[in-house]
Amino acid sequence: MKQFNLIRFTTFLLFLFGGMMLRAQEQKPTNTAFGNDMQNYLTKTNVYAALYSGKTATPYDTRFTNHPYYESSNYISGILDYNGVLYHDVLMRFDLFRNEITVISPDKSYDIVLDNDKFNYAVVNGSAIMLSVSEKELTKQLLVLLHNGIYPVVRKYVVNVELSQKDRIFYNTFLIQRKYDIYINDVPRTVKNKNSVLKLFPDKRKELNEFAKQHNLNFKNQIEQSFVALVTHYENLTSQEGYTDDADNTDFRR
Repeated sequence: MKQFNLIRFTTFLLFLFGGMMLRAQEQKPTNTAFGNDMQNYLTKTNVYAALYSGKTATPYDTRFTNHPYYESSNYISGILDYNGVLYHDVLMRFDLFRNEITVISPDKSYDIVLDNDKFNYAVVNGSAIMLSVSEKELTKQLLVLLHNGIYPVVRKYVVNVELSQKDRIFYNTFLIQRKYDIYINDVPRTVKNKNSVLKLFPDKRKELNEFAKQHNLNFKNQIEQSFVALVTHYENLTSQEGYTDDADNTDFRR
């Protein structure tokens, strides 16, 4: 099974941020305002019907002290690419524990779980969210794209449940940990600090180390920005020399 299709997503970003918004479905022109309104209504109804036809989400036990959702337990409006159709202004919620994407029905009475096999990506609050596939476990995991370059940088989540007791009552708490991957030749390499990034790019280790010092990259308090800055600098260095795929000279096995 393949990882997230970065080439397709890159093409989407070029349209999105270039001001050319894709439509969910082309609409045939009509001669009257009423005809236009009716065509728009039928088009929207038919297209969105497929979006709200999944299973109903299962709520979490009330004994959980927190939630496992991305950014907020509230629904977030954004762009969704689902089953080859691009939807705008969709209310979505991303469950990091179950790795599920849910949408809320138009009347806000049902939480519908999307089919992960049909989910391509979503864009909410300026961040791109996708699903990665583990070839070993055949499971999918929600990722946030931090850098969409030659070597994409993503944030992933490890979510566990901790059981605690107070006044003879048991409570559950979601423990959410952030981790980071850099993709080289479509293979994710987990990085934890500056040295782990430098090991991925040994041909420019000295230059990258000097860049990190000159720009005071803080891998403790600004780890995401630092990872992106270092990878971007490597891409700039190698593109100037006319090559981009020689960084991974070692067989990194996980």
